[in-house]
Amino acid sequence: MNKIYIVFIFCCLFLLSNKSKADDKVWLEAEQFDHIGGWVIDPQFVDQMGSPYLLAHGLGEPVKPATTSVRFPQKGKYHFWIRTKDWSPYPKGPGKFQVQINQDTINEVFGGNRVAEWHWQYGGTVNIRDLTVSISLLDLTGFEGRVDALYFSKKNEEPPLSKKDLTAFRKKMLNLPSEPIDEGTFDLVVVGGGIAGISASIQSARLGLKVALIQNRPVLGGNNSSEIRLPMQGDMDKNLFPKVGRIVRELDTGFKGEAGSATDYGDDLKMAKISAEKNISLFLSTHIFDVKTSGNRITAVIGRNIVTSKEHQFSGKYFVDCTGDGTVGYAAGANFKMGREGYNETKEPKAPMFSDSMTLGTTIHWYANAQDYASSFPVCDWAVQFSEKYYLESTRGAWNWETGFFWDTVENAEKVRDHKFRVIYGHWSYLKNNLPEKYKNWKLEWMGLVAGKRESRRLIGDVFLTELDILNNVQYPDACITTTWGIDLHYPDPVNSKFYPGEEFIAVADHDRNFTPYHFPYRCLYSNNIENLFMAGRNISVSHIALGTVRVMKTTGMMGEVVGIAAYLCNKFDCSPREIYLNHLTDFLTMLKE
Repeated sequence: MNKIYIVFIFCCLFLLSNKSKADDKVWLEAEQFDHIGGWVIDPQFVDQMGSPYLLAHGLGEPVKPATTSVRFPQKGKYHFWIRTKDWSPYPKGPGKFQVQINQDTINEVFGGNRVAEWHWQYGGTVNIRDLTVSISLLDLTGFEGRVDALYFSKKNEEPPLSKKDLTAFRKKMLNLPSEPIDEGTFDLVVVGGGIAGISASIQSARLGLKVALIQNRPVLGGNNSSEIRLPMQGDMDKNLFPKVGRIVRELDTGFKGEAGSATDYGDDLKMAKISAEKNISLFLSTHIFDVKTSGNRITAVIGRNIVTSKEHQFSGKYFVDCTGDGTVGYAAGANFKMGREGYNETKEPKAPMFSDSMTLGTTIHWYANAQDYASSFPVCDWAVQFSEKYYLESTRGAWNWETGFFWDTVENAEKVRDHKFRVIYGHWSYLKNNLPEKYKNWKLEWMGLVAGKRESRRLIGDVFLTELDILNNVQYPDACITTTWGIDLHYPDPVNSKFYPGEEFIAVADHDRNFTPYHFPYRCLYSNNIENLFMAGRNISVSHIALGTVRVMKTTGMMGEVVGIAAYLCNKFDCSPREIYLNHLTDFLTMLKE
């Protein structure tokens, strides 16, 4: 009896000890604030830095505060940290903000301490007088201040810094489930809600498959959304199979311009089309970051909701990678290429002699408009600098405002995007402050924050399409999609390179405008080593040169339609994507004709 009593007392003390350890800390995810005000949630770089974060995207004008209410476990003194970065640290970082607790503003200014990587910036100590307090993020500049998380602790113990340790710490502090939430099993799981992913989902759903469409943004459309504002390009009246392209036509608003108004790109139209399909389950704001596999098959993908941080699992028989970056394939171990193939490898006339890491660049669209009143814009000494020797008189940034040619567009994606921010702000600051008579009434009105990528990983299929296939008009028996956009390759503008070597931000195009439409094969649309993985979009099995023709969105949308048909046949015959070509090609081509 005495032993039982001692054990009971020991267990109580153990639980109390654990409770006291848990009750001396407070963790706040910035994206989970009750009201984010003028800040925006940016989830583009979760794979690199571990989390979505709040971004003060104010175009040089401080955004409205983000506010939340939080209950502290006990009153008293707490040490305080914020995970942030100084995204343009020299000579003085622009993304500054402060924190207000109730009515008291903490003295520390965050985001401008010249630490260019994500880190924990110490805010000192705060005295919590009430258990329930209001916390506000006060943007000071409107120039892309960023906040991942806030941490309060009775002990002076900085949270972990490494991605692995921080992820585990974050899960513990948020009391997240140890296993992902099971969202069920689907015939087809489509990851990526751009034109390719939407088209694949609709096509397969209309053929009766149970489909999950997963998109890591709150809107559909990818590059053809209000977030990025690129038009759909390519023709659909020269198709080998006229049926292919019907769904793309349903999604097309007909708007041909870049950086138009938000309504020009049909976000609502795309949402309505998906909502009308009873066989599609849509999961927005869910970033897929991992997969489960059995042998060389994917059994499930795992995603994190960018607001709640909860993980979700989507099991399936077949999967389509429409992420652009080949995220699903990469996580599953699919074969892929990145950069330019060399002439010594492909014998392509446009290829460099030897392979290198150069890719097509990334664009951020923006525009300014004339007003009936004068306005100012600050001198941005932290931005890219222009001078009388080199400046641009542009009030709108289109396709050729392009960065990241020589940087890894996946691992350095935030750097690529931020460099374009520095370019646009530096450019606009120069015009407003050095040519005031001409631009005094002009105001910077819109700039995208989501990067419009052209190229990153390309997953390898059973056919690797090259420039020679197109030049020689190689006829494949499984030809199914017609590309009409001439090979369009972008390179740094030589003049821009002279002034900004290695940090170019203006492109020139080598674009074949006398292009003869070419029909390319189905075997570019599935992985050669992951048995149940399709791909559609700019991550299909093509060389860097061949990507220059297939990457436009009407063409990628047709890829999605074709994949939707192939997935239906795979499900019908219980076979792999490869076996459609090997054993069921006649059925496949018949469906394309109907």
